[in-house]
Order: sequence, then C-alpha cells, then structure tokens
Amino acid sequence: MGLEKIRDAVLAEARGEAARIIDGAKRKNAALLKSQKESSEQESDRLCRLRIQAIEEEYNRKLIRRKGIANKQILDKRNILLKGLFESAKQEILAWPPEQYARVMSPLIENAAGSLEGTIRVHPEEVNLFLEILSGLNKGRGEAKIRVDQVAPLRERGGFIFVSANFEVDQTLDTMLKDIEHHMLPAIATGLFPG
Repeated sequence: MGLEKIRDAVLAEARGEAARIIDGAKRKNAALLKSQKESSEQESDRLCRLRIQAIEEEYNRKLIRRKGIANKQILDKRNILLKGLFESAKQEILAWPPEQYARVMSPLIENAAGSLEGTIRVHPEEVNLFLEILSGLNKGRGEAKIRVDQVAPLRERGGFIFVSANFEVDQTLDTMLKDIEHHMLPAIATGLFPG
C-alpha cells in the first residue's frame, strides 16, 4: 500500500503540475491571441484611416477641380454678359440724336486739346457732325485751331482721337467704354453676381 500511495501521490502531483502547465499555456495562448487581435485591429484601423484619408484627398482634388471649372464657366458667362452690356451701351450712344452726341463730344474735345492746336481723327460718317462741333469750338481758340484729319479716319464710329504735335488722346467710344469697364468692373460684377 505504501507504494500505491506514493504512486497516487506522484500521479496527483503530476496531474497538478500538468494542470498548472496547461493553465499557464492557456493563459499565454489567450494573452498571445489578445495581443495579436489588438495588433491586427490597430493595423486594420491604421489601414482604414489611410484609405479614408486617400479617399478624402481624392474627393477634395476632384472638388477643387470641379469648382475651378465651374468658376471659369461663371467667369466666361459673366464676361460675355458684361461685353454685351457695354456693346449695348455703345450702340445706344451711337443711336443718340446728333445734338445730344455733339453735347457729349464737345467738352471731350476741349479737354483733350486743352489750349493746343491739332487734328481729330473721326469716322467718315461723323465728319460733318465734328466739323459743326469744331466750328463752335474754334471761334474762341485764336490761332490754336482744331481740324478734322481727312487723311487718317477712324475705322469705327464713336468718338475721336485728338492728335497734337507731341501727343495723342484716344477718346474713341471703344476706349472710353473699356476704361469705364476696367474701373467699374468690380462694382458691376458685384452688382450682377453678388456673393
């Protein structure tokens, strides 16, 4: 019986030791699985964040490009509208009665010429009108007369170019409207396209 007790004691101790080893292995295995699971989840989260970031960056690039295209289309349409607006203004001025047109051109000629003599270039269809204007202006100018240049007429109706010995002043309707457009474009654009 003594041997039997020893054998049972050794077996019980071996079983206990085996149970401890198995429990230790289970704990290590569980810890290793938990660590690998956490590492895998972290890597998965990192890859997901990178993919989300790449998608957002691509979306932002496409959005910026589309906004640029839309802004260019808006700008093109705005420019067409403004060009049409100024062309309409030009046509309206050219349709004024001769007296009204002469009242606007007369002070422009005086300002361009100052006290100097010179010539003005005008469109052939407007020569007679400008001859009438100059007839009145030249009465009080003494020797510094202004004449119509019959050699180099303008190609388009509307305004004139004053030519003196030292300089030229472009007072054509196209130039004046372009100057107005340039100076007033921000205000006009804001009025037409708020925001």
